Amino acid sequence: NNKTIFDILSDGPMNVKFISGGSGIEEMVHLEKWQLEALIEKVASLDKVADIIIVDTGAGISENVISFVLAADEIILVTTPEPTSIMDAYALVKTVSLKDRDKIIQLVVNRADNEKEAISVMNKLTLAAEAFLGVKLKQLGYVLYDTNVVKAVKRQEPFILSYPKSLVSRQ
Repeated sequence: NNKTIFDILSDGPMNVKFISGGSGIEEMVHLEKWQLEALIEKVASLDKVADIIIVDTGAGISENVISFVLAADEIILVTTPEPTSIMDAYALVKTVSLKDRDKIIQLVVNRADNEKEAISVMNKLTLAAEAFLGVKLKQLGYVLYDTNVVKAVKRQEPFILSYPKSLVSRQ
């Protein structure tokens, strides 16, 4: 309302700033087109003070998610080995490729049980995107499941600070 995007920046650890979207904010899903465009423009204005801006859109392919994805310079698509997550990821790739063939989409598999599972998911999604959509996904890598993430969430701390030497932090 009466605040600028710079007014709502919060301080995180190690000089990282963030804007919390809250948890399950219904209004964000139902923004009017003009409101969404204004929000994207305000987020883009952070480019003046930030080296990197990360927008976590969450799962799904709502019009608002697609608008943020299409406004991004880089897309890092995060999926898990769960079938619903893989289908959502494929649907996003398909939707983005229909609107902008030149977007480069990079892939990360999160919470895989082991390396074999992570590589299998990356390869299957990459092959399907290329075979059926003509889209080449760039495989960035994977992050294995680690109980330290759960422990850090319960402590309300970033796991990379709570458990800096853990496998998940190194990945």
